[in-house]
Formats: sequence, structure tokens, C-alpha cells
Amino acid sequence: MSIRVKVASTPVELNHVYQLRYQVYVEEYAYMQANPQRIIMDMFDGMPDSYNIIAYDGETPVGTIRVVIDGALQLPADQMYDFNQYRSQLILQNHEQNLPPPLLANSGMFAIDANWRNRRDLFRALFKLSCDIGEARGVTDIITTANIETLAIYKRMGLKALGAQVRHEHISVSMVPMHCTMQQITQWAFGGPRAHTKLTELFSESFEYLLVSAGTPIFNASEENAEEAYLISSGAISIAMDRADQQQHFDLATLTAGELFGESCLFDEQGRTVNAAAIVNTDLLVLKKQDFWQKVNKDPSYMKTILKVMEQKLRDVGRRALIYAHASQQERLEFFLEQLSKTAKPMLKKPHQRVVRMGGHAFSVISGVERDESQAFLEQQALTGSIGLTDKSIIFYSEAR
Repeated sequence: MSIRVKVASTPVELNHVYQLRYQVYVEEYAYMQANPQRIIMDMFDGMPDSYNIIAYDGETPVGTIRVVIDGALQLPADQMYDFNQYRSQLILQNHEQNLPPPLLANSGMFAIDANWRNRRDLFRALFKLSCDIGEARGVTDIITTANIETLAIYKRMGLKALGAQVRHEHISVSMVPMHCTMQQITQWAFGGPRAHTKLTELFSESFEYLLVSAGTPIFNASEENAEEAYLISSGAISIAMDRADQQQHFDLATLTAGELFGESCLFDEQGRTVNAAAIVNTDLLVLKKQDFWQKVNKDPSYMKTILKVMEQKLRDVGRRALIYAHASQQERLEFFLEQLSKTAKPMLKKPHQRVVRMGGHAFSVISGVERDESQAFLEQQALTGSIGLTDKSIIFYSEAR
């Protein structure tokens, strides 16, 4: 199963956004009045600094959120609450610290199909993409008005109330004005501070995520018109090759967070030569060939970035091949644990500890070592105090090397 999260850019996608809002706000909760068009939209949807994010399960729209950057009309949240005093405080605070003036944004119009509300990864992915947009635009602070019934969710995300609840008669709901910094909401969305690398720079402003369940194919060798490269945000991907003439299956590599794959399609018109599939539930950033070349034509230095990334990847592939071919089982396990350590993210409440959301079974698959042996290795590492171990995560206590 896979879910694609992207910025709505076509009339059909925008119409899906407006229809999904109607489905939730009118048909399900009766917050707003019904209308013949069966859509919910307002003046901010037509603004150039407005981004409507849409999530699809196949062809079915399942979630949406809107990000609006501060402009001449201010923000949708300003229609429900007077944030001017708080805006002035932020401006004065930045001035006193010799910082540039703050840039505010509003996230709202949040709607998820009832059948998909148990998918935490979908909920978080919508906000991840919101954060990507905010960071790309230089947003410093988020303001919003939260429904009193969902206030606890917003507090867990790091937002704080700026005042008492206000009754919004148009939608017959009590709303609470809230604020957080861009850094705070980003840390919540990504589970800790974001690591900025050449690869994340390469995928900045790609504005598209693919959420895939364990076992889901990403692409296979029969795909002829490949148009996308992928960066693993979290999870793990298996790269393999099938030789029909020899009836053989070759496991070529297992990739984890921070690694790139499928990038050859950016430079040629040939089809895929390998298969890629998710080993565990995995989040991918997507870079389309068309967007890549638009960036290259706009800024030739962009090409240098990906060439440097690919050069480093070739070196890593060579090292990985030696490990697969010649390393002992112990050396292989140590190598892959070290690789995971490099991708571990600081824990929100214990930033001195870093975590990878991956259990023993996935580690067994990545290392290519039988489950019993790989589990025994992890448990031994836990006994020495170098890692912590749960059914679904590995916690690193030492700094990444």
C-alpha cells in the first residue's frame, strides 16, 4: 500500500482538496453550511502564497492541509482572531536580537477522510510537507486557530495558546489562537532536528512524499519510462535483480534513511534494471525528472550537487559490496549497525539519545544475517550499554561516528 502526498497543482487535484474539505466540514461534522457545488474554498485558495497539500491512496484523495504565507491579506487565522499584538511582539523581539523581521505562516483547512484517521504516518506526512514549504520560503513562526476539540493534538505538536477560546459563529465552533516557531513544528514533524545534507538540498522544494507499507514495490525492472528518483526519509529499501533466464534472484543492497536510489532515470531514457521494494514502512521524498531539469536549467550548480552525491554513493556501494562478499558475519552486523547509527535521529524528550524506528526483523533483512543470530548480536550490544532495544526501535546512546 502506498500514499502519495503532494502540492495540488492541477484543477482536478484542487477540486479534490475542496471536495474533501466539504466531506469533512459539512457532511461529517456540519461545521459549515451545505452548498450546491459541494466544495469548500475561500479567497486564500487563490493567493500565490497559498499551498494546498493533497494525499492520495491510489486515485482516492484521503487527506489535505493548506499552508498560507503571510502577505497583503495577512492570514486565514487573522480572520478569526486579532494576532496584531503578537505580531508586534515578534517584530520587536527580532529587532532587539538583530534578526530579520519574522515571516509568519498559517496551517489550516486540515481534513482527513474518516477511514484514514488511524494512519499516523499520513497525519505526520501532511505536516512534513507543510514544514518543507515553510523552510523553503523562510517562514519563522506559525500561527493558527485550533478547534477546542482538537486542542490537545496541537499542544502535542508544540503549539501554545496565546489567549482564551473565541466562539466562531460562522462555523459554530470555539477556536483557540495558537503559535509555535518553525523550528518547533519541524522537530515534531520529523521526530527531531533535521539533518541538512547535499541530498536534502537536492530534494528541497520537490514537495512530494511517498509513504509505502512493508513489502510494497517501489518500481521493478520492467518499468520503461522511469521519471522519479527517491530519497529515503525513514525506513529501508531492498534493491534486487531477477534473472529469468537463469531463474535466479540476487539481493544487491539494502538502503536505509538518507540514501538515494532510482536516480539514473534523471539522466537517461532507459528503463529500470533492478527492483526496489520497502522492507519496513518507509517514507520517501520524490524528485521528478522534469523538476530536476528545471532546477538545473535555472541553476547549473545544481548539477554539481547531484554529481558529488553520486560520486559518494559509488564509494559507498563499493564498500558495501566488499562487506557482502568478504566480511564475516560479525563484521557484517557491526557494519550495518554503524550505518544505522548514522541515520538515527535525536529523541524529542531525550536529545542525547538517538533512535531508528526499526526492529530486529528489519535489521536481520538489512544485514543479510539469520534472525536468531542478528537478534543475539543486538541483545549483546544492548547488554554492553551501547544501544537500547525494543520490538520496534534501536536506540543509540553514543554519538554517531
